[in-house]
Amino acid sequence: MDKKYFSAPTTVNLELTELCNVKCRHCYNPWRDETMGEISLSEIKLNLLIKKLSEAKVFHVILTGGEPMSNFDILIKAITRLTENNISVSCNSNLILADNEKASALRKAGLDHILTSFPSIDKKENDYIMQSKNSLDKIIRGIKACVKNGIRISANMVILRANMDKIYDTGKLAASLGCDKFFITRAVPPSYSETSKSDDSTEDLYNLTHVETKKCLDEVLRIKKDFNIRVGSLVSYPLCFLEDLDKYRDFVGRGCPSQSGHRMSINANGDLHVCVHEEESYGNVFKTSIKEVYQNEMRTWHNKSKRYKGCEGCEYIEMCESGCQMISAAVNGETATKDPLYVGPNNVKKHFKLVVDETIYDAIKNNEKFKVRDSLRFRQEKNFMLVNIRWGNTISVSDELGKFLLEYKNNQKYFTIKEFGQDNIEWLANLFFKDVITAKTYNFKDDRSMMGVSANIDHIPFIKKIDKIKSSFEQNSDNGA
Repeated sequence: MDKKYFSAPTTVNLELTELCNVKCRHCYNPWRDETMGEISLSEIKLNLLIKKLSEAKVFHVILTGGEPMSNFDILIKAITRLTENNISVSCNSNLILADNEKASALRKAGLDHILTSFPSIDKKENDYIMQSKNSLDKIIRGIKACVKNGIRISANMVILRANMDKIYDTGKLAASLGCDKFFITRAVPPSYSETSKSDDSTEDLYNLTHVETKKCLDEVLRIKKDFNIRVGSLVSYPLCFLEDLDKYRDFVGRGCPSQSGHRMSINANGDLHVCVHEEESYGNVFKTSIKEVYQNEMRTWHNKSKRYKGCEGCEYIEMCESGCQMISAAVNGETATKDPLYVGPNNVKKHFKLVVDETIYDAIKNNEKFKVRDSLRFRQEKNFMLVNIRWGNTISVSDELGKFLLEYKNNQKYFTIKEFGQDNIEWLANLFFKDVITAKTYNFKDDRSMMGVSANIDHIPFIKKIDKIKSSFEQNSDNGA
């Protein structure tokens, strides 16, 4: 498959401040002890940044830090002004500073989702990981305040050797507090850790064995079943490690958003990174344009050079991108190396399918009527288009399909497989389960309307290239209009 190069990122992590009220052991920014709190984004620089983000046609911005609530006035202004520029927003916060007044102000400004740290149900363990006293009680108070004010909360538990035995109980607590989603995320060893110097990965704080990791994933699936909460991970797993992509479908599809071209990170001082976990800076946003740095200095992340050579020939390489290369770098000393959970190419025993209800194919053949969501956002690229469903959930499509979707989004007319093309039935079904389109009568209840970053249809193996699609003009011509 030919690599599709974007003109700019689709999602940006924007740091509002370096100031943070905790010092998590897995944090990638501990070197900021020397400047902690000295650098925060000003309103003037925020306005300039939003202008640059808008010019680059970025779809989604994640407001982060440090602790973004430490720069609360700028946080509110950022939410308001980004939303005014048709850029969706979310926020990463430990919620320790959150209370009812702040949560109410955030919701009124337009924020509807916060990702929060949730290391462990064990109070002492939580304090140990975050290196802050009474941290769990403060986080719980913040979660309750946000849920009360209608802000969706995703609780993120970074899995360390210290907390891996508390996954089920921690997830249960998150569900009881009204959290919308529970993530268990692989720990990315910070550059200052001793992981790369260790000969025994089973003994370090960050890297778990294959067996331990599978046990953690199984615990999360048990949480999903028992408490009806959505689950996932913020750092990808090698798909050859997961093997059964149907069972572990909640952990499939994110891949590496840095290698796929979706991500860029901007520090409070304007320094630009691709992945939030890397120290290397590629320039400063206040001295250059987002597109210039993205298309030049950052291109090594996008041109397949970060992939591990042992993954060559794997049918899932476009979805997987060799797992997490920042973990690989921490363990092996450099990127483009073997992810610690790597098993081998083409080790998938049960394949991934976005379509979870096969009866949709019968509905399509019986001329089910579909409509394109009017909330979709589009961005023209060279010889293809990007379609943003919501938040950070963006897919690439052919020019022909993109123009078809844009036309039917604008006219809000129904279409059937006749207009879409009989040979494109698989794409039509996948677009429905990706929530790009809705059906008039076919009804399947699931949580796709709450889907964040997930599989790009274009990267799912065995789905053939889109065939000829007729525009409405061509359809009218065929009908003698």
